[in-house]
Amino acid sequence: MTQKRTLLKYGILSLALAAPLSACAFDSLTVIGDSLSDTGNNGRWTWDSGQNKLYDEQLAERYGLELSPSSNGGSNYAAGGATATPELNPQDNTADQVRQWLAKTGGKADHNGLYIHWVGGNDLAAAIAQPTMAQQIAGNSATSAAAQVGLLLDAGAGLVVVPNVPDISATPMLLEAVITAGLGAA
Repeated sequence: MTQKRTLLKYGILSLALAAPLSACAFDSLTVIGDSLSDTGNNGRWTWDSGQNKLYDEQLAERYGLELSPSSNGGSNYAAGGATATPELNPQDNTADQVRQWLAKTGGKADHNGLYIHWVGGNDLAAAIAQPTMAQQIAGNSATSAAAQVGLLLDAGAGLVVVPNVPDISATPMLLEAVITAGLGAA
């Protein structure tokens, strides 16, 4: 009898632990960001001509969700070259992307949706290009990005993923700028 009770206890415990796994299913995927997430709003900014899927395309596939550019009516608002603030890029910025998403959804988020807000590389590149304004640019961009995530949460988003800013020091553009500056000083 003790063995049956033990098995029953572990069986119930297993069911209780497995129940939250179904809560990991998402109903939708919405992406706000720059070229690292752009699947077609500003073309595809990867060097492999689309041979490999971007991280957001892989997530969509993994969870069986649709993900297409917002310019085609989809939920991926990311655009290559986007910055967090319109001051740095009036044409493509995540502030406008969030506004477009709010307008499309009537200001209501899917609580069971997965939201990704990834921006910052272009902002840091702008800060590096303007050393006397670097601290202000970085601060304004961080403040703007945080406010945008707040808007997603205020609209009811259940899960917003905010990846870290990419290491732009490893990009060919920055390496070229450093080398050119070094050669110019020599």
